[in-house]
Amino acid sequence: MPEYEHVNFSELAARARRMQGTVADAQLDLRNVEATGHSTDGMVSATVNAESRVVDLRIDPSVIDPDNPERLTRLLVEAIDGAHDTVTERRAEVMSGISGGLQDILAGLNGEKNTKKTPAVAPRFPERRNRR
Repeated sequence: MPEYEHVNFSELAARARRMQGTVADAQLDLRNVEATGHSTDGMVSATVNAESRVVDLRIDPSVIDPDNPERLTRLLVEAIDGAHDTVTERRAEVMSGISGGLQDILAGLNGEKNTKKTPAVAPRFPERRNRR
């Protein structure tokens, strides 16, 4: 007897079609993601979109000191890094939902019902450079 005779392929196909819709929705969600990060003192804020582009930058005039450009640089980096971190977290959340659906389909191929809540696979990102 074939190994997969007990698998309901029409149900798996229906799940795969639903998964396609989920992936399309996730792609749209990810395209529209924007996040704002702030420097630790709140004097600088940066908004970054899903393509990692800075789309808005706000700097309190009091931090613009020609004698101390390093401070402004540090504040800019803090704000942009914070925004990037938030975008990365949002991507991970969306991808986690997708991977959970894929796990259900794979469990179905094995003839199992995925009744236990297995942790979804989360993407791994390289360590960020050391912050000051």
